[in-house]
Amino acid sequence: MGFRTGAVVSSVAFLFGVLFIASIYDFPLLYSATLEPAAVDAADRFYLSIHNAPTAVTALLHGMMGLGIVGLIAKLHHWTEMAKYFDGGSLALFMGGVCMYGGVVVPNLRLLNDPTNDYLLLRSAIMTQRHAQKEAFDKGHSTFAPPQGPMTPDERTSCIRIISATNTIIAALLLGVVVLQTSQWYLERQDNIQKEANRRKQEALLSSSSSSSKAAAPAAAATPEAKKDQ
Repeated sequence: MGFRTGAVVSSVAFLFGVLFIASIYDFPLLYSATLEPAAVDAADRFYLSIHNAPTAVTALLHGMMGLGIVGLIAKLHHWTEMAKYFDGGSLALFMGGVCMYGGVVVPNLRLLNDPTNDYLLLRSAIMTQRHAQKEAFDKGHSTFAPPQGPMTPDERTSCIRIISATNTIIAALLLGVVVLQTSQWYLERQDNIQKEANRRKQEALLSSSSSSSKAAAPAAAATPEAKKDQ
């Protein structure tokens, strides 16, 4: 494993660790039979603590994201057939996770921290949910009129669940990166083993042919001397 692959693996492992910690709060919201208010409050406190964490925490998280991107781009610098598919696919999956983080998680975290901010509400998934509810209400498909103004408690729960679901999607994308990088490492290892076997086979053939030539040389030299004796 080279330095560039190590950078990618280190970045993915760090992000998996962050997602694993978040999954402690995400699983009760997504996969529990009943949605407990205590689970919602616990997830709310957890995500707000991350959002309001010191700048060093945010810098570390974003720095590890950048490390993965730089590592994959550096691997793509050697444009081989294997790098094109495996490293290119890994970069696409990794960037998909980064876009999900920047486009879904960050706006909803900001709204969760400031639920009365209309500008943040317009940029969040809650506004998309309100538009869908309004469209269904206008067409008569639903009797539920979407709320107006600041985020409601039910929308707060939906906001947290959206963040949790996005974390699951990001984890799946990062798992794809791990699978591609592992597959590339395995194929490169098998290719090197095959090349080494071919090299040893060629050396054995050259060694045997050289030995045959050396054995034939004394016999050829002894033939003229035998003729002279006769």
